[in-house]
Amino acid sequence: MRKLIYIVVVLVSLYIIGCKKQLSQQPISDLSSELFWKTAEHAKLGNAAIYDGVQKTLSGNYTDWGDARSDNFTFGGTGENQINVTFNGLNATTPGSNWNNLYMTIARANVAIKYLPGIKDLSEAARNNYLAQAYAIRAYMYFYGVRVWGDVPVRLTPYENINEEPNLPRSPADSVINNVIIPDLLKATTLADKNAINVWEVTTGSILSILTEVYMWVKNYAKVIETTNKLIALKRYALAPTVASTPYVNYKNVIVDPANSTIKENIWSLHWNYLVDGGNAIGGKIGSSDQTSNYYIDSVPLLKWETNKIDIRRAIAYDTTVANALQRVIQIWKYYPIDGNTGKPAVPRRDQNESKYPLYRWADILLLRAEALNWTGDKPVAFVLLNQVRTRARLATLIPANFTTQLDVEKAILDERQLELFAEGKRWFDLVRTGRVLQVMDPLIRQRQKNLGISVTGFTDARKILWPISREALTRNPLLVQNQPYSD
Repeated sequence: MRKLIYIVVVLVSLYIIGCKKQLSQQPISDLSSELFWKTAEHAKLGNAAIYDGVQKTLSGNYTDWGDARSDNFTFGGTGENQINVTFNGLNATTPGSNWNNLYMTIARANVAIKYLPGIKDLSEAARNNYLAQAYAIRAYMYFYGVRVWGDVPVRLTPYENINEEPNLPRSPADSVINNVIIPDLLKATTLADKNAINVWEVTTGSILSILTEVYMWVKNYAKVIETTNKLIALKRYALAPTVASTPYVNYKNVIVDPANSTIKENIWSLHWNYLVDGGNAIGGKIGSSDQTSNYYIDSVPLLKWETNKIDIRRAIAYDTTVANALQRVIQIWKYYPIDGNTGKPAVPRRDQNESKYPLYRWADILLLRAEALNWTGDKPVAFVLLNQVRTRARLATLIPANFTTQLDVEKAILDERQLELFAEGKRWFDLVRTGRVLQVMDPLIRQRQKNLGISVTGFTDARKILWPISREALTRNPLLVQNQPYSD
């Protein structure tokens, strides 16, 4: 797949169509139907191009959108951007506000959806599986879009005619979810190869996982339970077991070696090969061997781990000797394999970073299901699932009777998700969908501002939960209206 992405990048440069109009959110479809989408090999290359788009979209945004604004991280290094992100000082030039790569990926999926049915030498099964991946990834990109910006422009067909109006207004987020994201995912489930098991590509398991998170986002708990029932029925996934003599190995490999056939926890990971794709940005964000991290671990998860050192996830996340010495933890180890000679992770240079981004794994799904069960009144089973994750981490089980309200139970599950899925792009969205952003982040940001000796404003404006739209997009498309209270 990685070689195919290299080839497709060359093809994109050869087949790109000239366009005199500057586009608002996506280019003229970069694989021309006149020259491409004719053979099974073209279908394979077009599919690789879609995954290449996902890589480009998430390379740095995986951290900035998912963890950097949360209580998992605070600012590090010497740059201004990380201070703006962790202090909620976003503006229209903050790098994470740019949605170009997200819409490029959507554009590639749109082209695939249109032209795959016309490829004659492609078997029906192969065609349907490619279509399933295109529909699912289009939905996944739009899901990121509505979580990051709220209302977003929607285009579901390729932009191929320069005489066609390129500018689109924003569609309401709930409309995008109900009329695009969920229908795309449901269609993808009917097309996907039910027997396909590949952690690097969209399969039935990953489609159902995205759908689970979408339903959780809109608080449709009955659908969360129904969808996770389908995941369970696949009989394909389980928590990676731990072994007493080497309690960290299998758990660590869920992240660094997700395709390992003995581990059944991983559902979908984003593959990376720096020789083909270049180094991904997670190294610069949270630790590589040749620069200071943009973000350091915040005191909140650090305190939870340092007061409960039996948790096996602690030693996987960071260098515990640094924490024991009361020094700042400036490098996250979670994404790197252990060096057999040193017993520590072999952290690469930034330009050689090829960490595999876990997008969905079984622990994530179990905890989402536990949340849904809690809100539908099944507190005992919610704790069964929660305690499965805690037991694997070597923690004591929690007693349901000690948690009075559903909000108390929800907080216990969210606390577990924070540590279990630390630095995996989930924490910020968990705070947003449960309405806890201001409660959690306002006191933290106030303390950070106080420590730097700057004006203490905190995080009191719920409108700033959404990111601003980039100045570039606003300039190109006069139909776009900036999120308030940001300025253009």
